[in-house]
Amino acid sequence: MSRVEGLEIKWLRWLAILLGVGLVLLWDWAGEPGRPSTLTPITNPLLATDVAQGRLNTVPPAPAGDVQITYRFVAQQNGLHEIELLLARNGDPNPDENGRFTLTLSDTQGNQLTTQSLPTRQLRHNQPFVLRFPVQADSAGRPYQLTLSGSNDNRVTVWGYTVDLLADTGLTLTSGPLRDDVPETAVQELHFTSRYQLAWGDGLRRLGTLLGQYGALMLLALLFLLLPGALLLQLQSLRHKFSDPLAKVGVMLVLGTAVWPITWYLFSLLGGRFSSLLLWILVASGSLLIIYRHLVTRSPRHPFKNLHREHLALAAILLLGLAVRLLAVRDLVFPPWVDSVRHGLITAVMSQSGQTVTQTGYAPFLPIERFPYHYGFHTISSSLVLLGGWEIPHLLLGLGQLLNALLPLTVYAGGWLLTGQRRTGLIAAFLVALPLFFPAYYATWGRYTQLTAMLLMPVLLGLTWRLLRGARGWRSAWWLVALLAVGLFLTHFRVFVFYVPFAGLVWLLSGGRNGRFLWLATGLSILILAPQIFYLFQNSNPGVALAARAPDYTSFPTSYYTAGWDRTFLWMAGGLVLWIYLTGFWRWRVWTALPTALTIWSFLVFLALSGNYLGFAALPLVNLNSYYITTFLPLALVLGSIGSAFWGWLRRQAEPLRLAGILLATVVGTAVTLFGIQQQIGIINPQTILAQPADVAALAWLDENVPEEATVAVNSWLWLLNAWSGSDGGAWLVPLTGRQSSTPPADYTYSKALVEFVRPFNEELTKITDWRDPETAVWLQEQGITHIFIGAKGGQMDPAELLQNPGVTSVYGRNGTFIFELKTATNFAD
Repeated sequence: MSRVEGLEIKWLRWLAILLGVGLVLLWDWAGEPGRPSTLTPITNPLLATDVAQGRLNTVPPAPAGDVQITYRFVAQQNGLHEIELLLARNGDPNPDENGRFTLTLSDTQGNQLTTQSLPTRQLRHNQPFVLRFPVQADSAGRPYQLTLSGSNDNRVTVWGYTVDLLADTGLTLTSGPLRDDVPETAVQELHFTSRYQLAWGDGLRRLGTLLGQYGALMLLALLFLLLPGALLLQLQSLRHKFSDPLAKVGVMLVLGTAVWPITWYLFSLLGGRFSSLLLWILVASGSLLIIYRHLVTRSPRHPFKNLHREHLALAAILLLGLAVRLLAVRDLVFPPWVDSVRHGLITAVMSQSGQTVTQTGYAPFLPIERFPYHYGFHTISSSLVLLGGWEIPHLLLGLGQLLNALLPLTVYAGGWLLTGQRRTGLIAAFLVALPLFFPAYYATWGRYTQLTAMLLMPVLLGLTWRLLRGARGWRSAWWLVALLAVGLFLTHFRVFVFYVPFAGLVWLLSGGRNGRFLWLATGLSILILAPQIFYLFQNSNPGVALAARAPDYTSFPTSYYTAGWDRTFLWMAGGLVLWIYLTGFWRWRVWTALPTALTIWSFLVFLALSGNYLGFAALPLVNLNSYYITTFLPLALVLGSIGSAFWGWLRRQAEPLRLAGILLATVVGTAVTLFGIQQQIGIINPQTILAQPADVAALAWLDENVPEEATVAVNSWLWLLNAWSGSDGGAWLVPLTGRQSSTPPADYTYSKALVEFVRPFNEELTKITDWRDPETAVWLQEQGITHIFIGAKGGQMDPAELLQNPGVTSVYGRNGTFIFELKTATNFAD
């Protein structure tokens, strides 16, 4: 081929790429005609909550004739786009009624942004209604006015609340100038939610702010996690095993993530305690040693000699993945859900004691001595608290999203170890970074322990594969498999259980080859873990067996299967593997061993967990839910290995077929990328957000002003089985203030005494219907309660009624958060 022909072919390939991108953008602009209804659109407006006031207890008079309701509020973000209200009316709609209910939104200059007049015969009681209007690009910090009016026979109004909760809001009821009898109302706030639409320009500005907030934490976390692995790879036996530079970085990351939990575990067993000074000495000395080694063993080779296009693509994927994960938590100041509170508590305990919880228990936060749980992630979070002094919620949010963004790197490293192909790792990393629902959705649960374990898993799979099926030189690396297996066990029991069948299966498929090295790794792992295993048997959690009998504990998580495009990828992977075997293609292709092993492994684990469906006993420790959310890894690796093989085949074909393949790959890749970006930015489920920004100031005030011996009642809900959890910012009261709570983090279930207090207390609390009753305050005092904390989200305790209770005194009330102090018997009598 001449040079001119080569240039022409290169231009034709670029033209195919540009054409593919253009076709997808044009299709999206046209409304995506022909898209299957089972597929989520590749682009949708990114809506998020701006201001939310969820409390309600009464309604203002229906605006009729010259009577109007005016509600003023201030938008917090740019892009204000809609307001949701909850309608109220007397009686059912009458088909013959002709009343109209009108909503008008204006800015402070009197410019009408939208108005909508609704026939009241179509409106029901307790019907949510969304008022949409053109996106207000510069709405942040600007006041707006919502006016509710109606015809003379209008009977529709909206729900409200009788306490002024939010700053910069105000409600007035007005009538015409000729009317003397202006109706009165006790309503001071509307029950409403405003939402904003994130624009790309605002998204980039928010991303810059987020990098400023989390940048120092992420840089230190990267140094901390990479350092042990970098030191281990200086060993002569490992120095040249990882020829791919980014796979090597991924292995460094995984080794460091495993080494720190093992170090905390062994050091605590010996009675040692980590401190800020000790950790800084370790980090500084390790960094200096690495620098010294590089100066002494400087290589004459160019540092970028081994970099390829796949590495540049992976770097772009990692940066994009980090960007969308940061934007996903742009409005959060606390990590979501119940699990995050647990991780915050364990981090607080370990960062204060400098030891693992198995050595100290939960003192001084909770009177619990046993800890039948994994703490690998918490050794990392606690170390970073000691090193940087960050607030725990801020640290968990930033560290969690960093680990989530780094998981594609370890998936790439695992793909390279399993196949020796960069393309396999690249495709798998891309799928994990963007279009797959998991692991990104871990953020909405605060599943940081399982996330950290899944960070380890790809490289552990790859090293196990190399040990049992690789060249002779990999036999000496058996101790790395043991090291990662121990780290995985300390980080998450369930994920470790999922890994074990893979090692056995690969050994069987390899005809028992190199089995003694696998046994060596197993023996070393058991030797290191023996004290921990003994401890766990002594302090096992009786709730596990109980959980296994819960009705839906072992049910298949259909909602995850149908989320996003995941089922499409699952059916694609299943269809491709089935095609490989039906056509006999596997008989003469070495690369088919990996998708075969991964498919069999996934099927066997799935089968073992399906006892409730197949009629045999279910395993008590694991369930289909906990397993399904890990299947993104074998799914990505199967598609990566098959995709890599297809691309290799395509490169050997005639140019017209190659151009068609490039065009098809570009179309699919562009659509999947656009969809993935949108999905990742909006991945947080708002229902899992317990604590809100206003809770930060309220908890800080409580920490500074409430006695340390206080016991605080908080809003709660029945979370899982018989375990209760805080339902608003009060969930964070114990880890952030050290005060005792009526509903501590879920770890309270490890203490029989706490269970015997928390369960009956909350069961009785939910039965209270009148918070104005003085007897309610008496009952709370009898339970040992001294204060009440009500977060911005709220719960069963009604602040409007508590403000009327003579047995309590309001000591704090800002932006929907309240703190009450129970009066003593003498003061109560007064």
